[in-house]
Amino acid sequence: MRLVLGNATILQGEELEPTEGFLVIRDGLVEEVGEGKGPRGWVDLKRGIVSPTFTNAHVHLGDSVGQDYGAYMSIEKRVGIGGLKGRLLEEGRARVPAGMRESMRAMLRCGTGAFGDFREGGLEGVRLLHRAMDPRLEGVVLGRPDGSGVEELLAECDGIGLRTPRAYPRGEMERIVAAVKGRKKLLAVHAAEVRDDVDEALGLRPDFLVHLTNAWRESLEKVARAGVPVVLCPRANAMLGVGLPEIPRLLERTLVALGTDNVMVNSPNMLREAEFAFKLARGMGRDPTLDGRLILAAATINGRKVLGLRSNAIEEGNEASFIVFRRGRYLYDPVLAVIHRYDVGDIRCIVRGGDVSGGSLHV
Repeated sequence: MRLVLGNATILQGEELEPTEGFLVIRDGLVEEVGEGKGPRGWVDLKRGIVSPTFTNAHVHLGDSVGQDYGAYMSIEKRVGIGGLKGRLLEEGRARVPAGMRESMRAMLRCGTGAFGDFREGGLEGVRLLHRAMDPRLEGVVLGRPDGSGVEELLAECDGIGLRTPRAYPRGEMERIVAAVKGRKKLLAVHAAEVRDDVDEALGLRPDFLVHLTNAWRESLEKVARAGVPVVLCPRANAMLGVGLPEIPRLLERTLVALGTDNVMVNSPNMLREAEFAFKLARGMGRDPTLDGRLILAAATINGRKVLGLRSNAIEEGNEASFIVFRRGRYLYDPVLAVIHRYDVGDIRCIVRGGDVSGGSLHV
């Protein structure tokens, strides 16, 4: 299949450089990106803006059945070990798959193409998500050995997503890490969400860390020196009342991706996440020059790097996975349009491989 899309502003490549031109899709891959009208037979995008799809690099989809339940409780009482979340999931186990599917549909409507889920509940939790999976999304499933053997768990998921390192006995942690590294799968760790435990987390040699909301400056420096990527979830951190990550400092030296975290706490809407992160970063750094492309990359292509997925940067040879936004009449900056002006209603359609969803290219 060959598809030529023209008369568009394409946020091209790793740098998300706006290009006025066209792109050619063949057999689900980007064959060409160029300036001008392009080859014959092109579909007119009417000056629409083409951006890579979003990547929700950290989410807990199983909690979709309890949206805003316990919203005025502390993080420990709400989502901690033995907290409200655990009781809710146990009592509402039969509804969990339907809640997962509803959240995946919400992600698709918002232009998300891939996600990374920290899947509690051991082997049964992983299997629940596999059964609920929407084939239009790429899901990276990071299980948790809650009552299941780590080897049998790793046979059915993409890696392990751990709570804070202090939640596990030392011997158990060493066995988990050895099993993950032995199978060459992903190891991700919650770190410094409530208090600084970065040293312990880095000692596990993780593939990435999540949160760093309350990491000390010295700890952020250690993360940068270690070259460990970070997934930030600022909206969820703010909603839980645990603080905010130092986004400007992290962007300087660390590969940063964004996620929406627990659906019980926060909607899985990456448009909202990108806007919040962008304005938070500018405000915290008192820096009006902070480039919106850094945040858009964190919300789109960086998450796929962190999760080990094929790149969806819009350049030759990559998978065609992008959003087509309608063009507003008075817009000056297409990147800023995506991250702080557009909403779901501005999405004209979403292209994934050879499939078009959420609308039509011909309207």
